[in-house]
Amino acid sequence: MAAVALLLTGGRWGSHMHLGPLYIGDLLLCAAFPHAILSRLLCEKRPDRVYGPGILVGLLLVVAGFRLLDVQGDVRTAARDAAPFAYAAIAYLSAGAYQRVSDRGRERTVRLIHGGLVLHLAWMVVATLAPEFVATLPEVGNTRVFEIRTDFDVAVLGVLAGLSILRVRRGRFWLHTSVAIAALVTGLAQVNRAGLLSCAACVLVAVMCRAGKNGRLTARAVLLGATAVLAVAVVLPMSPAGQRLLALNATSTSSSEIVENAQGTKRARLIAWERVVTYTLDDPTRSTIGVGFGPDFLQLSNGDLPIGRGIGVRSPHNYLVTCFARLGFVGLAVVVALLARLLTITVRTVRTGPPDELTALCVLLVLSLLIAALLGVILESPFGAAPFFWAAGILLAGDRSRRARLRQQPEKNIPVSSRHEVLV
Repeated sequence: MAAVALLLTGGRWGSHMHLGPLYIGDLLLCAAFPHAILSRLLCEKRPDRVYGPGILVGLLLVVAGFRLLDVQGDVRTAARDAAPFAYAAIAYLSAGAYQRVSDRGRERTVRLIHGGLVLHLAWMVVATLAPEFVATLPEVGNTRVFEIRTDFDVAVLGVLAGLSILRVRRGRFWLHTSVAIAALVTGLAQVNRAGLLSCAACVLVAVMCRAGKNGRLTARAVLLGATAVLAVAVVLPMSPAGQRLLALNATSTSSSEIVENAQGTKRARLIAWERVVTYTLDDPTRSTIGVGFGPDFLQLSNGDLPIGRGIGVRSPHNYLVTCFARLGFVGLAVVVALLARLLTITVRTVRTGPPDELTALCVLLVLSLLIAALLGVILESPFGAAPFFWAAGILLAGDRSRRARLRQQPEKNIPVSSRHEVLV
């Protein structure tokens, strides 16, 4: 949890903070596994059964582990390529902790993560208003303190905005409304389409969660949803990110420079994706189990030429394309099934009305980071993969636990007449 809070607070530059040769985030994650084992052994009050995140997460780890056995090239490079998939193991930690911890412990978790999100907003405001000041700050790895990574950082702002909308209550209306507005305004000031889409998705999900009731769309839900859509439609053309998003349309009224840059980026990524997919399909082994970890499939396929060769890019800015290239159809099928499961849980959560804050936070994290990952290098990086799989573990375990409770109490949901027919 501390590692997730750190990565959400600092983003890319936070993940590069280190003690000697080791990154702080990785140290915290490594310490989390023995801590989870000791907590389970020493826990006095244990639940009847602790559910894991499910077979799909385990299959992803097995497939990644199998490909890691056949390392090609430099071992350190292969380990770096495999690390984002290994972060899926975090789902087991969060799933177990979610079920063993008390309600008070869950509240503390939300407070810690929310505090990190607020700190993230604070330094984002500083970096947006005073870029000259950020340029004087010390370097951390190949980045700089307070340096903005627009796709990830804007997606995280969307999570804070959505959580603030859900937290609006009597007596705290202006506080959370102000935080939500500050997060959205700061996000709109950045030039990134993936982050903007993540923000919009978080706002709409938060509005629907607050307004929904027992799986039905009420008049209030429709009104709030229409208001949110109208607000986005009005504000979007005024922001740099909105102009870049609208520039994808050839008839856009944005400036010619913005249109050219936006459409150029779109064409470059589509070409890169096509080349990577074609390269992977050209060989039966590659198409089945991928190139594995170590080979630079982006350079081998010449997919890095439209994106920019020689700048250290090893991902085509699409998580699904990366999974297909690294793990083939086998790994891609597991990842798609896992993401489909998470989206199903998200839809069910939205339809059934306001969830508890921890579940809502995890829904927003999964949705926001997933959208950004389909257009950027998010889940291939520790600052994106660790929070994503942490939230995914909680959602998957919570869903499995809920379904188990329903199976254990079937008679309570069956009318008396129906019970008689079943018994007969």
